[in-house]
Amino acid sequence: MKRRFFSFILTLAVFSQALFAQQVISDFTRQKVEEFITLRIGLKDREDEIAYRTILQMKDEALKELPAHALDQEQEECILESLYFLEYYEHSLASSGNQKELRSEMKKLMKRDMACIENRKEGQISEWLYQFTGDVTSYYMTRSVAATFFYGLSVKGYYEKAIEVNPKRVSSHVCLGNWRFYAPFLFGGGKNRAKRHFDDALDCAELPGEKYMAYIASSQIRFEKGDKEEAEKYMQMAFDLNLGRKELDTIAKCNKKGYSYYQYLRNRSGIDEEMAEDEKDEEDK
Repeated sequence: MKRRFFSFILTLAVFSQALFAQQVISDFTRQKVEEFITLRIGLKDREDEIAYRTILQMKDEALKELPAHALDQEQEECILESLYFLEYYEHSLASSGNQKELRSEMKKLMKRDMACIENRKEGQISEWLYQFTGDVTSYYMTRSVAATFFYGLSVKGYYEKAIEVNPKRVSSHVCLGNWRFYAPFLFGGGKNRAKRHFDDALDCAELPGEKYMAYIASSQIRFEKGDKEEAEKYMQMAFDLNLGRKELDTIAKCNKKGYSYYQYLRNRSGIDEEMAEDEKDEEDK
């Protein structure tokens, strides 16, 4: 009887430790991230100046409340600051065009996020820290061939780590699919490889914002592969969510003109253009 009792206690302790190990960030931070996945879509329909002011206010409020909830304050600060800055970057860049200053801020975030990962064991790192480190690094290396060669495979690795921590994380499947779409086949890229991740995203999507991402990705990879009917079907599913129209209208216009949203984003990012000398830092040379 005693042996069975101690065996039960030991099993319970191991199970409790496993649960604790998974809870590396607070419910507060996780909720803020998951809420924003959907909220950000509506912000795309607003004027850029209004949108980025709203984002800054949300960031300030979240960081002010964080100390009362955080399980790992440094990691959670990295997650929240990256979450809001990525969306702020989109609207501020369109409004101000201050690429150099924004990219410099992006680099600071990237270095901080990377250091946060390096200073922790794998079981202490949230999928969201991996996810946003990949996102921030991806934004930073845009338009820089040198930075892309240096960081490109790291971005892939961060998304893969995020999926290892949470195989149902839709954002990570979509972003890894995007990475594979643009990457050379030799390095793990290709449309078929990208599509597999987008199909996984479709299977896992539960939040409205997750479904929106998965539908767009699924639509545009099918457009790229010539299946226009299926592409339109998934676009309509995205419209039916009623989360916002501006981005979807842009995609529809691109498709009507005969090219995908992926090509539009590539052109918009300026990735194929030579970066101006005054925008470069030491990692771009």
